[in-house]
Amino acid sequence: LYRDLKLRGAIVRDRELLLLPQEQVYTKTSGVWNLSSDQGNLGTFYITNVRIVWFANLAENFNVSIPYLQIKSVRIRDSKFGPAFVIETTSQSGGYVLGFRVDPPEKLQEVYKEV
Repeated sequence: LYRDLKLRGAIVRDRELLLLPQEQVYTKTSGVWNLSSDQGNLGTFYITNVRIVWFANLAENFNVSIPYLQIKSVRIRDSKFGPAFVIETTSQSGGYVLGFRVDPPEKLQEVYKEV
């Protein structure tokens, strides 16, 4: 989990992130939408010293853990849901493009700057 992108892993229990040894949570943001489907999924977004994690509030097994080592780029771009925080992963980790909606826009900027 320190190096590998993980989809739908056992990384959350009782709506709390299971931390890795030496991992520290920097920011926990509720109300973040994963824009991977047509309607989006509401969830919680963590920024730690090792990775970025998002999980769905209604199904914590619907999640993604993205180590910083696997991030190719981060940016803010327009989507059909409005401005989105977009993470592009390296080709070694699957070349995913993951979009997240963070409200309000000031919080979106904070998340972008922190990552």
